[in-house]
Amino acid sequence: MNIARLVIAGSLLASGYAAYAKPAAAPSGPSPQEVVAARQAGMDMAASTLILLKNASTNGAPLKSLAFPAGGMAKFAAVLPALFPESTKGLPGRAKPGVWADRAGFEAKAAEFASAAKALAAAAAAEDKPAFDAALASTGMACKGCHDTYQVPPPAKPG
Repeated sequence: MNIARLVIAGSLLASGYAAYAKPAAAPSGPSPQEVVAARQAGMDMAASTLILLKNASTNGAPLKSLAFPAGGMAKFAAVLPALFPESTKGLPGRAKPGVWADRAGFEAKAAEFASAAKALAAAAAAEDKPAFDAALASTGMACKGCHDTYQVPPPAKPG
């Protein structure tokens, strides 16, 4: 009888521990506000990188030295649409509602940017100056084309 009681008590303890020791919930993804902050930081870095690449090329920097920043921009460009999930619609930022209302158009503009940035990185790695200059111009135009359509202009600077 004592053994039966021990077995029952042990079973109850084990089942109680099992219920208490549930695995931790999987961490949730970033909050919508964090996604907006990440995309804004990425856009700032892409703009800075584009300026850096243009200035370095103009000043005769070896293209091989520009392959890393150009490659980083290409990686960012390739995932850009993922930084505009539906959960970020309406949050403070400069994205126009068309990003979500015209998703196909937005993704097409983002694909143009990704393609141009990829060509820019490839031209830098290949040390092909004419291709680099053409891709640099294409990348800048792709940025501008998307921003003209899907970004609220920055506030006017007091003058």
